[in-house]
Amino acid sequence: MIEWSFSMESPSSRNLGRFIALALILSAKLVAAAPDESSRLILQVLTDDGKKPVASAHIVVRFVSGKKFFIKDKRTSWETQTNRKGEVMLDDLPMGHVKIQVIAKGYQTFGDEFDLKKPEEELTILLKLPAKQVSAY
Repeated sequence: MIEWSFSMESPSSRNLGRFIALALILSAKLVAAAPDESSRLILQVLTDDGKKPVASAHIVVRFVSGKKFFIKDKRTSWETQTNRKGEVMLDDLPMGHVKIQVIAKGYQTFGDEFDLKKPEEELTILLKLPAKQVSAY
């Protein structure tokens, strides 16, 4: 008894499939071997008038744009509070453009945008007292 086997695939389509598989494997290895472009952000929050630390200030950092903005596995928002020295350290932030907001009881809310370009960035934020309110009554 003779068995016959044949494939609907042509040799060129098999080679194309192998080429695509190889290309996917190589690109995954290149991405894994790419240097980590993350930054450590060290924030110090002080009062504007006496340069005293502001403890328990609420910090919000949002990543706006940069190389890793469209990677779904990468975190893009962080929230934390300052310690009693008015400091906070955030690791593994992608390098690029971030918005930082600081909210502390008894002070004006601070908000600004910064570029993280180095592996470690240090920022000092000065919080102002609220402006005096004037009433016509």
